[in-house]
Amino acid sequence: MGNADTKLSFRKAVIQLTTKTQPVEASDESFWGQFWSDTVTCVQDIFTLIPAAEIRALREESPSNLATLCYKAVEKIVSGAESSCPSSKEQQTVLNCVRLLTRILPYIFEDPDWRGFFWSTLPGQVEESAEPEGSPPLAQSLVTALCDLLFCPDFSVQSGRKSGPDNPEEIQSIDSCEYIWEAGVGFAHSPAISLQHDAHRAELLKLLLTCFSETMYLPPMAEAHVVPNQWINFFTSTENRHALPLFTSLLNIVCAYDPVGYGVPTTTCTGTNHVIVLFFSDMPYLYSHLS
Repeated sequence: MGNADTKLSFRKAVIQLTTKTQPVEASDESFWGQFWSDTVTCVQDIFTLIPAAEIRALREESPSNLATLCYKAVEKIVSGAESSCPSSKEQQTVLNCVRLLTRILPYIFEDPDWRGFFWSTLPGQVEESAEPEGSPPLAQSLVTALCDLLFCPDFSVQSGRKSGPDNPEEIQSIDSCEYIWEAGVGFAHSPAISLQHDAHRAELLKLLLTCFSETMYLPPMAEAHVVPNQWINFFTSTENRHALPLFTSLLNIVCAYDPVGYGVPTTTCTGTNHVIVLFFSDMPYLYSHLS
């Protein structure tokens, strides 16, 4: 009964958002917080409780609310990466924001008027930023945070030391080459198995795959495909310090992957690595952009 009640609360929040006739202020944390609270705990709930028709209606009828929802979700993911997600509550918030964007992004990409949204800076951000060039586009902030989270101790990888929620390792100071996910190229030993870490990686990779899929929504005309995919360009650029450790992690997991699993186990791969293998299938193209 309790689980049904929490799903009902989330569904009510979705209905509130899609039926509001006036823009909701970005500062209304109590309202926006409903979308990444612990009322839902799996991606299936997000996809079930947010129908495609309502996302399209929100895009057409309340574009400012859709823009704020996306911005706030990215903001939470970036905040989680910066804090290293030390508590289970912060981890759940990040995961729900990741699931939310995984659900919404295809409906952003299918509309030509929205495709540039993640590559823009929201009004007011440039003025508020202390950086001379202003704030980076939402897309860059999102990809950077997702890559950081893929090597976040006690969230997606085993911590190298006993840190605990009160003293988490700082993502910005770690060397992700020391946290490669599987033994093989560039890494000599297999980390301890953690189904939870594998599940978190899979969620993050699903969102990255969704980001990279923008090209699928372009019209089937040569002119529409002249400009390279900006998401992939940034992901494989030198600005992504995790590009090579991530490639090595994916390569090692694929080489150790056993899809059958019969008889005596020969690998340490878990079920969620199906997603990782799927992600790696795009890697030859993605990493051909690496200089």
